[in-house]
Amino acid sequence: MDSHDNSEAESQSPIAREIRAKRLNQVAGICMLALTGVAVFYAVKQSWPLTLILLFGATMMATSIVLNGRERTDQATLLLLYSLGATICTLIWRGEGLHDAAQLAFPAILVIAGLLSQKRHFFLLLVLIVVFNVALTLATHVYGFRTDEPENSWISDLRDCIVILLVSALIIRIILNDLHEALAGLHIKLRQLAASQKHLTFLSQHDDLTGIANRSAGRERIEQAIKHANRNKQRLALLFVDLDNFKTINDSLGHDTGDDVLRQVAQRLTEVLRDSDILARQGGDEFIVTLSDINDLEDVTATANKILNALIAPLTSKDVELSISCSIGIALYPSDGNDYETLLRLSDIAVYHAKELGRNALCFFDPAMYANSQQNLRLIAELRGALQRQEFVLHYQPVINLNTGQRVGAEALVHWQHPTRGLVPPNDFIPAAEKSGIIVALGEWVLNEACRQLVQWQSEGLGDFFVAVNLSPVQFRRGAVEKVVQDALRRTSLQAKNLELEITESTLVHDSPQFMQSLQNLKALGVKFSIDDFGTGYSNLSYLQRFAVDKVKIDQSFVINLQHDPQKQSIVNAIIQMAKSMHLQTTAEGIEDGAAAQTVLDLGCALGQGYYYSRPLPAERFRLLIIDSLAKPASVLPEE
Repeated sequence: MDSHDNSEAESQSPIAREIRAKRLNQVAGICMLALTGVAVFYAVKQSWPLTLILLFGATMMATSIVLNGRERTDQATLLLLYSLGATICTLIWRGEGLHDAAQLAFPAILVIAGLLSQKRHFFLLLVLIVVFNVALTLATHVYGFRTDEPENSWISDLRDCIVILLVSALIIRIILNDLHEALAGLHIKLRQLAASQKHLTFLSQHDDLTGIANRSAGRERIEQAIKHANRNKQRLALLFVDLDNFKTINDSLGHDTGDDVLRQVAQRLTEVLRDSDILARQGGDEFIVTLSDINDLEDVTATANKILNALIAPLTSKDVELSISCSIGIALYPSDGNDYETLLRLSDIAVYHAKELGRNALCFFDPAMYANSQQNLRLIAELRGALQRQEFVLHYQPVINLNTGQRVGAEALVHWQHPTRGLVPPNDFIPAAEKSGIIVALGEWVLNEACRQLVQWQSEGLGDFFVAVNLSPVQFRRGAVEKVVQDALRRTSLQAKNLELEITESTLVHDSPQFMQSLQNLKALGVKFSIDDFGTGYSNLSYLQRFAVDKVKIDQSFVINLQHDPQKQSIVNAIIQMAKSMHLQTTAEGIEDGAAAQTVLDLGCALGQGYYYSRPLPAERFRLLIIDSLAKPASVLPEE
């Protein structure tokens, strides 16, 4: 065979080569039996030349089977085809020529060639058969090289025809079987392909985790629903469903549990909604629900409340009972927006406000929300610029020993010196800084500046006291707090015992192994920790023991007008006694008059701060306050 034949043979799959070898054995066996049978017949008639020719053909068929058994199928095929053709040509030449019944074998040989060999050999055999018959005709009728044998009896002709037809029929039957098997296999492949296409279509339109519509399919269906609503002058509602605190589940119980929760949430949403409603997973812990053909807002509110109630019911994952909730933002077509993108954006704004309401709540979009959202975006942009332009300044509020009246520390509070709005207090921009992540860089600057300033005051001989710096939960989640603190102490040469870090109770609640390790490492350096605004959050005593804090700061909401409120006094007294039992110091925030100061002192509080002693002051004015306090126990600055 040439290189083309070789490459064609090599390109066949192992299964195809196995089938080809099997068919070769079948064809060779049939031909060998047929030639042998006819040879026996002529041997009985003592027609030895024909007997020898037939036995030669039978021997070649047997040799083909042997070669095929030795995995030389290509050589076996060629031997079968050309030896069988030569045998038939010899019989025709010695027989009745063009009228010989053996002529019927040529189509069968071509069928075999088409079944077992490459195209080249099929056409070569066809050419050889044609050339042989032309040569036979010329030799018989033009040149007289040979003459046809006298016609056999009709019985002989019938016998030869039957043998050739039987052999041809068996070979054709083999081919038809192959064709039927191939067609059956093709039908199976087509069914598998159709199933695969159906599965791929399903995957392209459905979320692989929950089985509901994915984002792209959800968008397509919602856009179709909007077109339908537009044609029929109907209203629809788009609900943005966002799970509350889902990250806590992932972080504490693992992503497998989180995935199981998402599947159960999707199932509950499916059970609550109508068949005509659209449910899709937007991504992460967010789902989109579209309610079509709504009559009034009460229908939307009722469905949203069903969703809230369905999700707040406890669920179980891996034998752990969990409680979850969601926040829902709602935008209406066509009153809020006329297209998918607008409705999605406005419902996202609404769900943000639902979370601000305390979570597990629903909120319809209101244009005022959009204005607030735009304002927040502008504020975040201004904060980034302010950080680059160094517009932030620190003000310091003294912390007083209530027993001696002496200053023992100062809390650093960041303010924004806005070029047009003047001095902006922290409450007006810290929430935006936390939500945008700017608090990480801002908090690092505050820490370094507070440490630097305290070292400068110490170098001026203004006393040895601590500086307290607030740390946001975002800094623990997104910033390398431990490294930042270590760098600030090393850069400023401040002793760790003079640095107090204030964290909120919510920071302790959302702890992690990394958080625990950072706290332990910083405590080992000598840094102090205090819990800010104690009493307004979880107030869990186990957190105080677990994290080994040094101080709790009583929130100012309990201190203001304390002397006139027995209930507040009971709460403050309980906090102070609890702290003493755990060997913790207490600081009362928000002391605004002497009566409040005396009351917290009588209750046993050790430290205090507030406007009664001083409002937060710029560094230079605080320096003057320090100098003044060296001569007096405490100083109350007049309100400006």
